[in-house]
Amino acid sequence: MSWFKENKFLGGLLVVTVLLAASIIYLGMKAGTSLEDVQQQVATKEADLKADLSLNPYPNAENAKAKEASLKEVLSKGKEAQDKLLAFVPEKTESISGKNFATKLTDTVGRVTGLFPGEKAIPSGFYLGFEKYRGSQPEAEAIGVLNYQLDAMEYLLTQASEAGVKQIENLVRESLPQEGGYGWPGTKNAKRQSRGSVRAKRPAPGAVRPPKFEELPTVAYRMPVEFTFKAPEPVVRDFFKRIGNSDEYFFETRIARVLNPVSIPSAGKAASSEKKSGGAGAGAFGNIEIEGEETAEDEPVESVKVLDKVSGGEELTVYLRADLLLFIEEENLPELK
Repeated sequence: MSWFKENKFLGGLLVVTVLLAASIIYLGMKAGTSLEDVQQQVATKEADLKADLSLNPYPNAENAKAKEASLKEVLSKGKEAQDKLLAFVPEKTESISGKNFATKLTDTVGRVTGLFPGEKAIPSGFYLGFEKYRGSQPEAEAIGVLNYQLDAMEYLLTQASEAGVKQIENLVRESLPQEGGYGWPGTKNAKRQSRGSVRAKRPAPGAVRPPKFEELPTVAYRMPVEFTFKAPEPVVRDFFKRIGNSDEYFFETRIARVLNPVSIPSAGKAASSEKKSGGAGAGAFGNIEIEGEETAEDEPVESVKVLDKVSGGEELTVYLRADLLLFIEEENLPELK
């Protein structure tokens, strides 16, 4: 006979006690877990509230309304800028026949050549960057955009002539995708770029990694051109002002290099000038000798002459790389209701 049969009461009491203890332990553990969860939730809420309080502006109804008004103003300014840029888009890119384009190209080259008379005013074989179409015709799909670019090249050279440029050193026009039978980058018929077989090297441990940027939308197609010419400094300034303020074509300057062929006066010349002037004439540019002119001992040298002597005010060689932009009308700005 077992002990439980002989001691039913004590056995029953023992079983009840064990079950009750197990229940208490279970409920206690569950309550402890719930308490930790509640404490974690409270800590998260406190951190979120602290982060909100540190925001500028604080996210309340009044500041949200002010932020919305600010965003509307930004979008309005963006739409205004977009409208100004889209004003450069031609009503249509006129597609003429290959024969008519060849005739127009010849006539345009003749007009531009006439703007720069004189020996060596333009390079030999000058053809506005369209040398490949001397005696040949472009693909029919490319004529429309080439016709637009040809007008822009004539405009660029006309502005240079009206600014006072007398000598063109070189003009190079990069081929457009359409000339090879392709579409603009990012379009369905765009030419695929070869990635190459060489894998990019992984950055060294601890090296600063460049930030990742989302791909920005294309707002314009680029038609690169390189232009080299010689002109005095005021003419160069006027030319850049003209193309920068143009209402007909939008040229984005990528690189502009100016070569000053006139060397800065040497120390020997400076010393000689100092002896001749008795030490007068020293300043921010040192002692500068202006050949062919004599001044009285107390007569100040005109600052323009001094600056021209140092900066090469006679003739500068300018290299310009710019993109003629053809803006796209497909990008729409978001609207706030």
